[in-house]
Amino acid sequence: MNKYLKKSAHYFAGNLFNKVLLIVFLPIFAHFMIPAEYAVYTNFLIFISFAKLIFLMGMEQSIIPYFHAESSNDYKYTLISSLYTIVIVTSIILSIIIFLNRNLLSQLIVRDQGYNFLIPHIVIIIVTSCIYGLTLSILNMMESSANYAILGGAKNFILLFLFLYGAFTKQFTVYTVFLFIMISSVISALLAFVNMMIILKNFADGSFQPRIFSFRVLKPVLKFGLIMVPGTMAMLILRVIDRYMLTYLSAEGLHDVGIYSIGYRIGMIMQLLVTIVSLVFLPYAMRIANRPEAKGLYKRIYNYYVLLGSALGILIILYSNEIFAIFIDIRYHDAINIVFIGVISVFLLGVFNILNIGFYIKKSAKNISVAVSLGAILNLIMNYFLIPLYGVMGAGIASIAAYLFIVCYNFIKVEKKTNIGFNGSYLVFSILILLIVAYLNIYIPAGLQFTLIKTIILIVMLMVIAIIMKKSGKLDKLRSMYKAGMDK
Repeated sequence: MNKYLKKSAHYFAGNLFNKVLLIVFLPIFAHFMIPAEYAVYTNFLIFISFAKLIFLMGMEQSIIPYFHAESSNDYKYTLISSLYTIVIVTSIILSIIIFLNRNLLSQLIVRDQGYNFLIPHIVIIIVTSCIYGLTLSILNMMESSANYAILGGAKNFILLFLFLYGAFTKQFTVYTVFLFIMISSVISALLAFVNMMIILKNFADGSFQPRIFSFRVLKPVLKFGLIMVPGTMAMLILRVIDRYMLTYLSAEGLHDVGIYSIGYRIGMIMQLLVTIVSLVFLPYAMRIANRPEAKGLYKRIYNYYVLLGSALGILIILYSNEIFAIFIDIRYHDAINIVFIGVISVFLLGVFNILNIGFYIKKSAKNISVAVSLGAILNLIMNYFLIPLYGVMGAGIASIAAYLFIVCYNFIKVEKKTNIGFNGSYLVFSILILLIVAYLNIYIPAGLQFTLIKTIILIVMLMVIAIIMKKSGKLDKLRSMYKAGMDK
């Protein structure tokens, strides 16, 4: 059991802690930045996400089906070195283009050319994040959780130290925040590069002549990755376009973006569970894809995710008043009633990721791309019409509707292609419960007595659920599935 806990700790240090760090520092952001300034920070982060996708050309996703395509060290050495070569060359070209158009980009991103001084930092963050992200993807497919933890832990520790320094010295502006992110990104990329050089050296055991680049090896990976780019781009649009559209269509502009982003970020506590499923079970699921027990495992992952995700979502929504009252500056308290938007959107994203296991196994990137492309189009259309009428709530309605669409679309497609046997009624019931809880929470007053009442009711509910799961044997199945996911 210690081995499994150790692996969980590795992945937490390498990835989850970064998400926790951003949530923990929300009170600092809210204290030092007004909503409009937080919106500038948010919009530039979104641009970094889009740029990374173009720089990497979908290779983070294409590693999943192709890393284990051949078991030889020769193949893995050539694949890894070819990936790094193409990323470095692409990064140099695209970085020059971004820098030369910094004024235009600043205007497009935040409707103000005055922030063009951030672009050099942004370029460095993008390039180093690509190297770092590619390394983590490779380590994840190698199930090398210890190395994953070292790299992730180093980056998180540096960022934590710099954020604390900025908070204590009261140098916590948009400029200093991106400076801190740039410093941590550069150091972590250097560590990642050194780590990968060591791995390549170990692969080069003398039994073959190392090849730095091979188009033959890279071609199917690039083909799969490039097919995924429109889909991943559409997924990014689906996840973040509401912030950009609020910037241009909302009456309050950047202020509404800041409010919406804070509320959504609190809801993204759900991302912790989504990341655990992706990091722990996806590599394992790919490794056992051809075994008879694979379909049963996928179905159990889905069932338990829906159950645990619903429980976590209810907790986040019910305690949103308390979270804001304790941690978030009063200037952002209008965001309390939109926390459920982030919760349900991220919950549905987790379901979508689980459904896509079937497409990864079949190496069918087309189905994923079509679903998210249609979802992104739906999101754009709904945002265009709803934001002018309902502001941040309109953006939230569009987000949930789009995520629900892509889940339903791929639910039908994956069942037709794989016949795994996912239960749709579980998902429908969970979403209804989350929406009901969100609606009721609007009318629950803030106060200690109501917090105590909510806590007592939740404890009773959790005890009942635990007893039911124990008697049905599902608790033991969940424990054994977790162990299997953590074990090589």
